[in-house]
Amino acid sequence: MNHIDVKDIETIYGYKESYWIIDEKILPDYLSEWALESKDDNLKLMEPFNGLCPAWRKELDWSGDIRWVWKLIEMDSVVLPLLLCPEDLDFTCTVIVVEVEKTKNFVYWNRIGYVLHENEDFEEEKKNGILNTSTYSDKDWEEYGYIAFENIYSPLWQEWISEHWDEELYRRRMNYTLPYYQTEGNICWIKDMNWIFERTEYEQMVSKFRELVDRKKLKNYSENDILDIRACAYMLADLTLEGRQILKNHKKDFNEILLHVLVEDLVTKPFMDLLKCHIDREGTIRLNYKAAIRLYCKAIEIMWKHGDDAVKNVVDVTILERLFDEEFIWERFGLYISNEFKDYINEEVLKFNLMMDRVKPLL
Repeated sequence: MNHIDVKDIETIYGYKESYWIIDEKILPDYLSEWALESKDDNLKLMEPFNGLCPAWRKELDWSGDIRWVWKLIEMDSVVLPLLLCPEDLDFTCTVIVVEVEKTKNFVYWNRIGYVLHENEDFEEEKKNGILNTSTYSDKDWEEYGYIAFENIYSPLWQEWISEHWDEELYRRRMNYTLPYYQTEGNICWIKDMNWIFERTEYEQMVSKFRELVDRKKLKNYSENDILDIRACAYMLADLTLEGRQILKNHKKDFNEILLHVLVEDLVTKPFMDLLKCHIDREGTIRLNYKAAIRLYCKAIEIMWKHGDDAVKNVVDVTILERLFDEEFIWERFGLYISNEFKDYINEEVLKFNLMMDRVKPLL
């Protein structure tokens, strides 16, 4: 049985990346050893491997790619991207992949390789975005039926993809890129590792990885200028894989961003559901949900600390007033926030917000 974890490791270029650690050794070190043993000149050109970018990070060039990768991470049988060229944060250059198989109790990383791009057909890829109707749901036909039978030279199609590029790219990845990776002959396999991980440990690694990359992205927001409504909306939309679509639908419905309304879908409801529902028989929140809870708390604190007056008002009025509706949720929320934020709530919000005058201070 092998063991897997993830940790921020300093790259050869002096910044840190989140790399997988298998049996106490980072994945790039394994790749370096295998490159030394290999006669494959193309593999050697990919070095240094501890300078490659994790494909699971949230700073890829396009959110459609991010959504695609995290969809693959959830799948039980897949050729899964791991590392990319740091200069091309997409899937057009170096792509290191692993063949993954999951069972009820175990996860297998069978073999590792890199993508051969010479068989890719860009014209065929373009036909596998919104124009691929074989994967359409009833909702898709209702929303996209007007464009479904256009062609790749159609002005309507070109206008659509320019306005909905992330959705178009996600569909191309699912309908074209994934089958391409799964087709024998399109991956040059480097090594048959046959690594076996306990599924519980593997899922904890995935949860930890996501928390690391999400916290990095939130940190970038907190280091920017004052967070206005638009910037805040996009920050919150990045908290989940569905967030960008929720934001898109919101703007379509209201023709603007109403942050008080939007946070109910992006923050308050999913956050409260986490605190309410995912509790085991002993009353302890399960480990794989703690990362998500911490993430929401971090986002709310960034809104409070770095938001403009409108954003802070959403925290005080919309989020905090909603959380205190149920006492055990309010108390549990207090366990995950900083003392600084807790002091602000106790000393200012609870004293001056008449709607919360009977709310218990957070301990």
